[in-house]
Amino acid sequence: MDLRHNPTPETRRSLQLPPVANDSWNDLSKAAIDSARSNFLVSRDGKLGSSGCLSGDSMKTGAVIRGQRLAVAAVSLFGTASIAFAGTQKKSTKSIQLNPDPLVNAAMRNMETGVWSVNGSVTFKKIIKLHGLLSGEDFDLSMEPGVKSGVPLRGIVIKDKAWVCSDGETWHAGRPDDRLLYNWAHVPIMADRQLPPFEKVGSEQRNGQTWLHVRLKVPEKKINPKELPEYWLVLDSQGQAQYIGHTEMPMFSQARKEVMYCSFDYAPAKEKIAPPPLGAPVDDKGYGFNDIEQHKFDWKSRIVRLEVTPKILESKQIGEDTYRAFLKDTATPNHYGVVEFPHDALVKLGFLKKIVSGAHAWEDLEKMGALGRTEGKPVSFYVEVIPLGEKPAARAVAVGAKLVRDPDGSVSYSWETDEKQTAQSPPAPAASDASDGDLVNRGIEKAKNGDLDGAMADFNRAIELNPKDDAPYYNRAQARRMKNDTAGAIADYTRAIELGSTNPAAYNNRGNARAENNDKDGAIADYTRATELKPDYARAYYNRAVARKDKDDASGAAADFKRARQLDPKLVSEESVADSSSRGGSANNGAAGTAVSLLDGKLKLDIPSDFSRDTDDPKTPKTLAKFSGPDGAWGEVLRGTHGLTPDKLEGYLKMRVAEYSKGFNWLPKDSHLQWLKKDIVTIDGRKWADWRYVPMLKGTKDYSHSPVYTRFLTTSYKGQLLEVTFTSNLNTDPKLKAEIDHIMDSVHLEE
Repeated sequence: MDLRHNPTPETRRSLQLPPVANDSWNDLSKAAIDSARSNFLVSRDGKLGSSGCLSGDSMKTGAVIRGQRLAVAAVSLFGTASIAFAGTQKKSTKSIQLNPDPLVNAAMRNMETGVWSVNGSVTFKKIIKLHGLLSGEDFDLSMEPGVKSGVPLRGIVIKDKAWVCSDGETWHAGRPDDRLLYNWAHVPIMADRQLPPFEKVGSEQRNGQTWLHVRLKVPEKKINPKELPEYWLVLDSQGQAQYIGHTEMPMFSQARKEVMYCSFDYAPAKEKIAPPPLGAPVDDKGYGFNDIEQHKFDWKSRIVRLEVTPKILESKQIGEDTYRAFLKDTATPNHYGVVEFPHDALVKLGFLKKIVSGAHAWEDLEKMGALGRTEGKPVSFYVEVIPLGEKPAARAVAVGAKLVRDPDGSVSYSWETDEKQTAQSPPAPAASDASDGDLVNRGIEKAKNGDLDGAMADFNRAIELNPKDDAPYYNRAQARRMKNDTAGAIADYTRAIELGSTNPAAYNNRGNARAENNDKDGAIADYTRATELKPDYARAYYNRAVARKDKDDASGAAADFKRARQLDPKLVSEESVADSSSRGGSANNGAAGTAVSLLDGKLKLDIPSDFSRDTDDPKTPKTLAKFSGPDGAWGEVLRGTHGLTPDKLEGYLKMRVAEYSKGFNWLPKDSHLQWLKKDIVTIDGRKWADWRYVPMLKGTKDYSHSPVYTRFLTTSYKGQLLEVTFTSNLNTDPKLKAEIDHIMDSVHLEE
């Protein structure tokens, strides 16, 4: 009989197998069990022991018999009667042979105090590795596999405080009663219970210690010994039990209706169980998303208090127990952002009445009866700031709603708030203009994050609510241009203008779209109207100059180039004013190019006509030049941000590749960061780090229409870093990628 795969109830009764000491298997789905993602959840709907098994207090007073409810009847290994153990006494070898039970009891009692290391596994269809520390009811345990591939899931509980880390770097407040891993590791050594008889199997010497091997005593002679609970007791020189050094035993899963097998090593530990290093918040102020973006490097891995309006605008499940909320802050008018929350934090904060899977806007949440409060005073909570790349973007990971300062000076965070934040029934729908504004702003943020379809859906809904508002039409036009729907973009720009928009950008951008459709006359008319609305609109003059040059209007083009240069000297070079210097070749599709010289003429690069040089910012003196391209594309040249010698170039490249690989964990699950190149190359006799990447959908090889195509060239110049960066950002046009390649291929540096 193979008991590992088909243990009958009768066999289990005779073997008296210990059940899993919690009801988590009743609550967790089989899929969750198969993927080993327990997330330290014992019960999502009730407290541990709510169904009649071990409760939190039973860890102190003894286990509770499940009675006839369990298939494992009469579980004598976990009976309620406690045993009064006498003090340690010397035992003869004969008495140990005949009755090892007092030694088992003594070893368990000794492990009730102190800190113990544990390392082992639980096996069913998969193997779950478990390691960490136990100390009474406190623990610091890690499980592999975790939620994130290759990263252990770690949980810490100290008295009534709990923390969970699933990605290897960020912690958030957990629940002290989430004790599944603790129960796995602690049940085999749990004292203060009535034990069945054990029998001696043998003994051996390990590192100068005697290890006594004992096994559950059963009358059946044909039972496979490996199916019985076994202990290896560490004895001192007098033959007294010190602790349990190793155990192997089966556990029965109620949900899976099968036996699991645990194997654990225990040993005294010198370490203490300590809270994770979250630290105190930067100060007591309440901040917004714009503050986080501006200070993301100063606040890296620090905690800040974020204050937002009480209404959630969107909830999205991004992991098995992780949710992303789209919220509006109170610090900056019309500023929105995204926060990552653990399992039920959105309910505890009152944003939702219940957790829902998938992604849902507030309108859908309202229909589902899941939307929480929609008005009232602001809501605040604490987040950890994690920078993403070099631009103003950062992850905000919620760690708790309440700051707890202990007498010893340490701090922790919990989801229990001073004031109960109960989710209230939503009032009548807000006025259409308010809802319209929320949708437009939410759509803009989605577009910035690359979710163009989600942005379009929000703009469409905003138009339905208020068809006379020009803002959603203008922004939908922008999104359509990003999706290469030029005709649709022109139609939306036109509708925004018909509704009374006096935004000069609407005319300028419609002119760009018309130019893409070869409607040069229509483009020139739009650029002209844009300059009438904004006489100092340098870019509109520049665009009209390019269009006039394409129509062979040399004098008109020269006049517009000259005017654009007067308004923004860095937008147009002398060569452009003189002859529009068509240096772009086929890579620029014939568009006019601008030769840019930096470092007193020693660094040169060729910038296409649809890129413009930004005004220098005195606050960033190490930025030699910044450039803005179509639909958010940008570039920059940095100097002196790091001391860098040629021999350190390869190490710098590896460091930066690792940083970017880790920083792009916000990508959707079905995509990954594809490194197109990360090599040391020689250009004009000088070593450069040539590194480039693009996000791609899994299983695809063609990145021609992928966004965020990014290239870097890095070298050492006079002992300092010199770095050129250009990215398409959210623009997916293959022509823009060719332009970026042209720019980077044109880079020339002289000594």
